[in-house]
Amino acid sequence: MAQQRASNGAGSTARHVEQIVQAAERTAEELRAAAEARADDRIAEAERAAELRVRAADEEAADVRAIAESAAREAQDNAAKRAREVIHEARVATREVLRDGETLSGHLRELSDSLRANAERLLLDIRAAHAEMTARLDRVDPDLGGTLGRTDRGAPPAGKRPSVEPEIPEFIPRRPR
Repeated sequence: MAQQRASNGAGSTARHVEQIVQAAERTAEELRAAAEARADDRIAEAERAAELRVRAADEEAADVRAIAESAAREAQDNAAKRAREVIHEARVATREVLRDGETLSGHLRELSDSLRANAERLLLDIRAAHAEMTARLDRVDPDLGGTLGRTDRGAPPAGKRPSVEPEIPEFIPRRPR
């Protein structure tokens, strides 16, 4: 009996140890499962946080890209507008230069015509003065008239007396007499 009790006591202890081991294994399994669940939750949370950061970075990059594209379009528009303004100003300047050149050319043509007319008048006045002086010299000493190599090309026709006063060139305003 004592042996039976000892064997019952040893068996009960073994069963008790076995129950403790089973309970420890269950607890260890529960702890492992809980740890895995917490690790899975933390991994999922880290993945969500990383996904949110990536999404936020993508949104920020899209915003920066949109701002840069807008600024680039604005800069291109401003450059094109300024180029059109400069071209317009250049066209206006070339038209003004052409107009000024045409005006200057016209004035030079008029000056040329005036100079030509005045040169002709001056030559006529010089010829008339020459004829007058030659006629006076001939009156003073008619014998020497033809001996000094004088020609009658510039002399006025006989009987017409040349004007003593030369004509005023057309570019000088006439004074009333």
